[in-house]
Parts: sequence; structure tokens; C-alpha cells
Amino acid sequence: MRRLFASLAVAAVSCLAARPAAALQLPWFDGVFKSIGTNFACASDPPISQIRVQAYTGYTLLPPNRTPAVGEVFYTHLIISHPGNPCGGSVIGLELLLPNGVTPAISAENPAFCFARVPNGPRLINLGNDSGYGCPQQLAQGLEGWAFRAPRNTADGGAWRSGQGFWLEFLVPVTSTTIQNGSEIRWRVNPDIGVVGYPSVPIFVNNDVLFRTSSEGNVLSLDVCSLTPVAQGCI
Repeated sequence: MRRLFASLAVAAVSCLAARPAAALQLPWFDGVFKSIGTNFACASDPPISQIRVQAYTGYTLLPPNRTPAVGEVFYTHLIISHPGNPCGGSVIGLELLLPNGVTPAISAENPAFCFARVPNGPRLINLGNDSGYGCPQQLAQGLEGWAFRAPRNTADGGAWRSGQGFWLEFLVPVTSTTIQNGSEIRWRVNPDIGVVGYPSVPIFVNNDVLFRTSSEGNVLSLDVCSLTPVAQGCI
């Protein structure tokens, strides 16, 4: 099985850091934004209704736009924005729901990544290094799929806190043992009690491994950086 070397954490943090000359930036194939939940804006009078969170998911292709092959490691990511302004913010529970034949492939060579961008304070935060969150490198069974919990946030049961203007991005390596023809990767996003949404993306995995060039040195990009002006500090 070919490995996708995504252990360029420094490059991921800076988004556009220097790359090896032979490195390829992997394109993402993304689904659509999904609105999840509503809230009334904090201290608004009269009450102002808002979308609570929005999210989309996707997976990596091989340049220029080739789908991954059976047995190859590729990444799925989840991007969450928080346009709403409930007074207490949101505590978001996450699960990764994978189709039959697709499993997490987290390893030392292919770790999971967790990032946040906030409107005030540090512009881009590697949550894997954060004392209050961390980034899970082992996944356990949740209610519907693989629970994706912040290992150091025991106070909230591993949930991810967010508020108005925040962006979160999570990247998880996966692999498929079978051809996939449009089955869906979904994430279960739970920002409040009884409030659940399922951003999804159809995936395609082929059985063509002939003449595949080595994926060593390929570089992941962060959508929270592509959505951020240079002035916000992603580069």
C-alpha cells in the first residue's frame, strides 16, 4: 500500500510553507455547505434568528484530478464555520461515518490533523498542540460512526468548543479495500442537544494502481487558510 506522507505539520500550520521541489499539493473534492441548527443572537432585542453552524466535507484527489485507488491512503476533511452568536457559543460533538469498505488509516506517517482559526487572538491554532484539546490519533466507536473527540477536553466529553467567527478544520486519513462508486463519507455534527446535521460527499475509489507515481512528499492544504486573507496570518 502506498503511503501519503502528510506529516508536514509545519507546512500545514503555515498553509503555504516551503515544500520539497517534487511535492504536489493535493486538490480537495468537496461537498456543499450544510446549515445545522439555529439560535437567537445573544442579547438581541427583538430576538434575531441566526444559522448556528455550517459545515462541509471532502476528500483528497491526486493531481490533476485523479481519484484514489484501492489500498491507497487519502484524506477526508471537515470544515465548520460558526456564523451564529448564541451567548454560550457551541460545544460540538463529531463523528466520522464511513461507507462499507472504508476505514480510518491513522498512523505515525499519516496522522490526523486539527486546526482552528479564530477572529481574535492567535490567527491559526494547531489544536494538536493545544493543552485543552489535542487531536485524536485513535478513534473509538460512537453513536453512529467513529467518534472524533478532543482527547484533552475531558470537561466537555471530548467535544469541540466554537463561537461566532470561528472556523474549525479536521483532517483524517482513510483507505478503502473496495472500489467506491459514489458512496458517501458523512460527518455527524452535533452543536447542541438534539441538533444534528450530516455534511456529506460522494467518494470514488478506483482499482487502477498501474503506473501510479509515488505519493511521497505530497502536501495537504487547509481550507481555513484558503478562506483567509493574507492579512489574517495564514501565510
